[in-house]
Formats: sequence, structure tokens, C-alpha cells
Amino acid sequence: MRLDLLVPSDTTTQCPYKGTATYWSLRVEGQLLKNLIWTYRAPFAESQKIAGLVAFYNEKVDLYLDGELQQRPRTPFSD
Repeated sequence: MRLDLLVPSDTTTQCPYKGTATYWSLRVEGQLLKNLIWTYRAPFAESQKIAGLVAFYNEKVDLYLDGELQQRPRTPFSD
């Protein structure tokens, strides 16, 4: 992962099951792509297995599975 491309965001969201998510933006070729990545640094006890993992909005990034580009879903998060 290219950590030098990540920019911490002030955005946080709350999940009643996992706790507080913190977000990162991505700076690519001079463009700031806001809040594309999130993590639960200190999730609730029942969700400890996700602590420190990161997630991406697959609606907003190109994802490849076994070398094949996956289709982006259309959801409320797409825009």
C-alpha cells in the first residue's frame, strides 16, 4: 500500500455494532479523492477482529479479483 498517498480526514461515522470509523482521503495526480478509505481503530469488543483493517468504497475505486476488473456497483455511495 502506498501510504504516502493517504491524507487523514476529519470525517468520522458511528456504527451501533462496530463503533467509530475514521476516514482517509487519497491524493492521486494532484487530485484529492475524499474519504475513500475507512478503518475502525478501536471497535467495540464484539468486533475486535476488524481492528486496524481498512475498507474501500468499491463504488469509487477499481478493484481487481484474480487479475479481472470488477464492475462498480451503483449504490447511494456511488456519487
